[in-house]
This record gives sequence, structure tokens and C-alpha cells, in this order.
Amino acid sequence: MKLSGVDTKLSTGDIAVLYSNNTIISFLKYLFGFMRNFKLIILLLLTFTPLLVVGQQRNCGTMEHLEMMQQEYPQMMTNMAEIESRTQQFINNGEHLQHRNTITIPVVVHVVYKTNAQNISDAQIQSQIDVLNEDFRRMNADANGQWSQGADTNIEFCLATVDPSGNPTNGINRVSTTKKSFRTNDDVKKSSRGGADAWDTGSYLNMWVCNLSNSILGYAQFPGGNPSTDGVVMLYTAFGRTGNVGAPYDLGRTATHEVGHWLNLRHIWGDGGCSVDDFVSDTPVSDGANYGCATGHVSCGTVDMVENYMDYSNDACMNLFTEGQSARMNAIFSADALRASLLSSTACGTPPTPSCTDGIQNGNETGVDCGGDCAPCEFGPTCSDGIQNGNETGIDCGGDCDPCEAEPTCSDGIQNGNEIGIDCGGDCAPCDNGGGGCDTPSGLYASNIKPKRTTLNWDAVSGATSYLVQVDEAAQTNWNDFTTSNTSITISSISNRQSYDWRVQAICGADSSTPSGICNFTAGTGNSGDCAARLADNVLAVSPNPAKTNIMLSGLNTQEVVQVQIMNYAGQIVRRVNVNEIYNSISVQNLSEGMYLVKVTYADESISVSKFAVMK
Repeated sequence: MKLSGVDTKLSTGDIAVLYSNNTIISFLKYLFGFMRNFKLIILLLLTFTPLLVVGQQRNCGTMEHLEMMQQEYPQMMTNMAEIESRTQQFINNGEHLQHRNTITIPVVVHVVYKTNAQNISDAQIQSQIDVLNEDFRRMNADANGQWSQGADTNIEFCLATVDPSGNPTNGINRVSTTKKSFRTNDDVKKSSRGGADAWDTGSYLNMWVCNLSNSILGYAQFPGGNPSTDGVVMLYTAFGRTGNVGAPYDLGRTATHEVGHWLNLRHIWGDGGCSVDDFVSDTPVSDGANYGCATGHVSCGTVDMVENYMDYSNDACMNLFTEGQSARMNAIFSADALRASLLSSTACGTPPTPSCTDGIQNGNETGVDCGGDCAPCEFGPTCSDGIQNGNETGIDCGGDCDPCEAEPTCSDGIQNGNEIGIDCGGDCAPCDNGGGGCDTPSGLYASNIKPKRTTLNWDAVSGATSYLVQVDEAAQTNWNDFTTSNTSITISSISNRQSYDWRVQAICGADSSTPSGICNFTAGTGNSGDCAARLADNVLAVSPNPAKTNIMLSGLNTQEVVQVQIMNYAGQIVRRVNVNEIYNSISVQNLSEGMYLVKVTYADESISVSKFAVMK
């Protein structure tokens, strides 16, 4: 039946459930036998009908959360586009068909509670981990052969045994709150808003269990969002299959559904009509969600897969992921993919034995490697303890320590103060604009690279009225000219797997800049966040990742390093690093939270590129 234009897809079994509460119906019949007031009868119907209907329909807040995240974290759209391109490449190359080791994901469960009922038991939490392992490995008791494409995803879950500080843990973090309930705005993920801060999202799947408002059962953050809020959130009565759970969401499938989103699965109907898909080839096309257990329901000319974990069916109706969904989830763990760091997490390992030299405050220590059974802690702050304390105005600087480099300078390699470029403009020397009165475009990168078309992008140049874009097959000089007033242009009629060179020149009235450096892309190979070039054989690595104040580089090529740049995901250079710094720590203290690229250029013109996150 239709309600406000939404197809609820109620089966006859669902209708029977709505009217199975004999106590309420008998009470209504009793009242109607003694009443003649029609208005009062209508009022009672409106009062009791929600009692019969509420709770019968699954409500996932993931798409609502996605819309919010795209507004608050704009780079998510770019990140998701890159992830989707990598996912399709992973599947098209058949990498999902190759033998892969079992993926084990460490889990921390943050129980954020106001009442005793919300402070669910350890047993209820463990039951949810058991359900996840059964569902994702297709060892669930209700698995059957109705859909031949049902799959073992090769993904498992474990409650963490080691916390981010290296101490033993049971993987459960209990936090008392004064908030009555939470919405999909991520307040539950922030201690400053009554919730619990995430543990390192590169090493743990963070799950928050709390009281959710607006009948939401749960929501997840898709890959590519803010690392500090990455994870899934569930209603405390829809988590696990024992303890304080409520039918029909009492078998732990809400978490299975939300973790599916966290691993890059969409709702099985693609959140649209018959022309919208879920990016999975072996799930039937559907025009909307199914509720209850509408077995055999037909839409878009095929039978709906109402038993799929990514539909809105009741827990008892769900029983499978498909081979296509499994491939999509495994892609997110491929080399350099967003969740690949979880493969090397030691959070489910054996906690280290505390020692006085492990660099962790553990055991009975009162400081890091001091106090308790270790040597006494040094009294008072020092200028080398890595902490802002005493009268310091920064970490180990200011006050009685060396002055902090707080003010921008014209030689710090960062665009700050009133500079209009890196260490130029404003109070510094004028920027070299490369010709006339027009700056040379920077921040070039290619995106949405398809077999027949791609989009070329660059940063806006002050005073530019248009841009001349030149494209040609690699190593040729017969440039094809294109003019646009925008900072991007889509080039079509390119040949799949053909490599192309391109450059941009800014036009400022009668003046024009010198052309930018030549960039390169290969048709049909996904996205490029920077000018493509020949990659060095070595694999550049950044640690720690995520970083807070400093990073170290390893895996550098043996060739002479001639240039080091840090760029944001739009391809804009945010810092030029002194080459001498790369063998020591590189400061990222002045960078905002987000994802960055570090690019190292060698004397042989090859490059190494690696990405890292900054979290404050």
C-alpha cells in the first residue's frame, strides 16, 4: 500500500502482525460498545494505531548522516569518488577472485548510557560480535540456498584486547552521559557533547551503542568521511541477540546492516527507483525498501531479495550477503585502500607486558616509564618531555624554553599570515607570477578519468578572465586548444588506455601567464589527485598515520631527492618541505585536520606519493 508516496511493501504476514495484539483490540471493542461519540472513537483510533504500527519498520539513518557529512566534510565527495573508482577497478581486474587471507577487524564498543537499561551487559555485546562473525562468514543458522549468490565475505570481527595506549582491554568502553538520546549528528562520538571519542579509527572499528531518537535503529559512516567520527552507531535495544533487545530487531542484524554500510555497501534498492542501482551486479533491481518479511515481492520486473542484510526486512527475514557485495567490501581492504590499515592492526593481539622502557604509561607507573616499579618520575616540566606544561606556550617551547615559532615568516615554507602564495605576497616579496600580470595556474589534477572522457582541474588565478587548456597525446607537441572561464573542463573523445599530456595558461585581459608545468593522465584509470608522473619503484610510507604534530618518511628512493611537497586532496600545495627535513621529523603542526598527500620528486624525474591524515 502507498503512504505519502512511499511504497511500504507490507505483506499479508505484516498485516497479521499489526492486528495480533488481542488485548488492545478487545479493549477497543469494549469501549465502542458503550460509546456513541464518533469523535471520541476517532481519537482513540489515532491514539492506539501507533501502538500497533511503531517498531514494525526498520529505519536506518545512514543516508541522512551521509548528507550531513558531505556538508560538514566537503572532501568526502572527492574521497568517495576515488574509492568508487578503486572499487570498480578491483572488481574489474578480478582481484576479488584471488585467494585472500581472512580479514579480522578489531572492534571497540562504546556504551554511552544514561539509564541502567542502556548500560547493556558484556554478554549482550559478545552476542553481537558472534552474530557479525556468523553473518559475514555465512555460518548463520538461517542461511539457505534460496539465493545461489549467497556468499562468505571472508571478514571476521574480534573485541579488542589492546587499547590505543597498549594496555589490556576487553574492547568495551562504558561512558555515562546526561543526554536522554542522540541523533545522527555524531554527538555520540564526541566526549565534549556527552558521547565518547573514537579510538584510533585506523586500527579499530568503533561502534557506539546508545539511545537513538526519531525511531532510528542505527547509522554508519561510509568510507571517505571524517576519520575522527568513523564507525557505526546502534540503538541499545537493537544490538545483539540476548539481553535488553526488542523484537523484531532482536537478532543482531541492525549491526550487520550498518557494518555493511561502513564497508561501502548501499541499500539494496540503491535509495532510488528502478533506474537507480546499489553498484552490485548480482542483487536484483528494486524500487524501494521492503519491510517485515515480504518474501516473493516483485518490483522492477524481478523478485526482490528481501532476505539481503542491506534491505529493511525484519531481523528474522535477513540471511545473506551476495558474491557481488562481498567483492565490494573486500575492495576496501585492497592495497592502499581506505581500510587497509586495519589489516596490520594489533588491537586483537596479546597486550605487551609493562616495562620501564616501552614508552607507555602502564602497570603501576605514574608517568611514561617512571613511577611505581620504575625509577621515580622527573619532578616538574622539562623542555624535552613532549608535553605542553609549566609556563610553556607550545609543546616544549615558550616560557622557560626556547621561543615558539608562532608568527608567520617569509621562509617557513607555508602560506600563512597575509601571504598570497607560499612565502610570497603580502608582507613578503611579491610572488613570481610567471608573466604579464597573471599568475601561472597551480593545483592541477585530473579526476573522473573514464575510457572516453576526463575532467581537468586547477586552482583559480586572481584576475583571470579565462583559461587556455592544451591537451595532446603524451610526448607529442601538436597541442589541442580548449578555452573555458571555469577552473575545470571535461575533455571527451579520448582513447582508452592512451596516455595524455596537458597544461593550463591563465588569461587576464590583455595579459597571460606562462603555461603551467605539463601534467599527465591515462584514460580509463580512475582519479588522479596530482599531475601524474612516472612513479618511483620504492613505496613511500608515512608514520605515524594519522599524525598530530610530526611525520616521518620511509621507503625513499635511492635517487637524489630534489623536491618535497605536501598537498591537500584538491591538489593544492600547502607546504614545501626542506629536503634536509625528510631524514628527520617533518612538522605538520600547522595543518588542519584532514587527508593530505606527500609527494617526493627525485633527480631522475620519478616521484613517490603517499597519503596520510592529520588528526588534532
